Amino acid sequence: MNFKGKTATAIIELPNSNILLVKRATVPFKGYWALPGGRVDVGETVEQTVVREVKEETGLKVRIVRKIGDYHERGVQDGIEYEYYPACFLVKPVGGEIKKQEKEIQEIKIANLKEIPKRLAFEHASMIQDYIHSDNPAQRNSLD
Repeated sequence: MNFKGKTATAIIELPNSNILLVKRATVPFKGYWALPGGRVDVGETVEQTVVREVKEETGLKVRIVRKIGDYHERGVQDGIEYEYYPACFLVKPVGGEIKKQEKEIQEIKIANLKEIPKRLAFEHASMIQDYIHSDNPAQRNSLD
């Protein structure tokens, strides 16, 4: 199986140094904890994708605070060959209630940044580390 293309991923910033993670029910991330997100549809920007995917997967409406970075991942894991280009965004919830999408998501977890699960999907650990080191916690906690 191959997984290729442009994707958008969200770090949903919650109070007390927490972020929201989802456990995937579908390949290529099946069984892994991941940041919410998905493939960019034709005619859609990465910004539109991240807002749409977060709503679909978690039930939350979000606003983009800023871009964390652009990534390129290539390799083979669990028999899946992948090469994709995720853009990662920091987002804040602005409405909705947390409710997992039944088809794609097994579980949703509020994770403290000090206790991130070890089994993260592909480059998501790098994205989280980039987020942690992108600015000081006092600035992050003061975002409205």
